[in-house]
Order: sequence, then C-alpha cells, then structure tokens
Amino acid sequence: MDRKKMYEIFPQVGVDSVKFGMSADDVESLWGAPARKSKNFLGNKTEVRDASLVTYDRADDGVAEVGFPSSYAQLTLKGVQVFQQPHAKTIGQLRQLDSDAFEGDGFIVFKNLGVSLSGFRSDDFDALTATAFKLGWWDDELADMTKLVL
Repeated sequence: MDRKKMYEIFPQVGVDSVKFGMSADDVESLWGAPARKSKNFLGNKTEVRDASLVTYDRADDGVAEVGFPSSYAQLTLKGVQVFQQPHAKTIGQLRQLDSDAFEGDGFIVFKNLGVSLSGFRSDDFDALTATAFKLGWWDDELADMTKLVL
C-alpha cells in the first residue's frame, strides 16, 4: 500500500477496488500480502498492510471494514478530503452528506455513508483514523451513541 496514493471511499461499497464482502485472497490480489494477520477482540480476522487495517466479518469471512490512519493523507469520500483540512470542516461536510450521524466513545459514525471517524475531536493529528464499513456493521453500537451535534 502506498500512503501517497489517493484512496477513495465508496459509501456502502468499499474502498477503491476493494469491495465489502470480498475474500482475503481477493484483497491480497489487489493490495498485496498483509504484513500481519490476527483476530480482534470480537473474533474477526484482521490484516494490516502498511498502516491500513482490513477487518473480515467472522460470519462470512468477507471484508467488513477498511481503516486508514491520517498518514494516508489522500483519503477522500464524495469529494471530501478527510485528513487534509481542519477536523471540524471534515465533520461538517460529511454531516451535510449524511444527517444520520452519531457520536460516542471517541467515534463519529456516519451511518448512511458507512464511515466512522476517530480522534477528530482532539488536536492530535497522528491519532486520527477513518474507517469505511459495510451496511449494518455499526448498527448494534449506535444504540449506545447520541446523535451528532455540530
């Protein structure tokens, strides 16, 4: 993976050529072999490529989410440059695209865009992450979150 490359999030579809539901073999053929494989605390398989993280749903072994740290400066979603502008501007632009947004436990989740942000309420640029996720992936957690207020 190349941190200088532009990666585009397609809501509820995937990131660039990687689509939700794809197998690990399919992801490897597109993005290369992972540097590390493990399981998260929920038992879902994860793969790290450079600093990006691909998580596979244990129910079907398909891609469920793809996460990027702020070092992937060229990450975009519907024209919004996720990491290249003030945090409040990113949040505001994504909120304009998706009013069904929630906040809690350090995350901002845009349900219809299928994107979660972490660290965007702090001043630590290195702590920022953006994650694209498949439809329904965050639904259980949203019950414990509050509606996003700008």
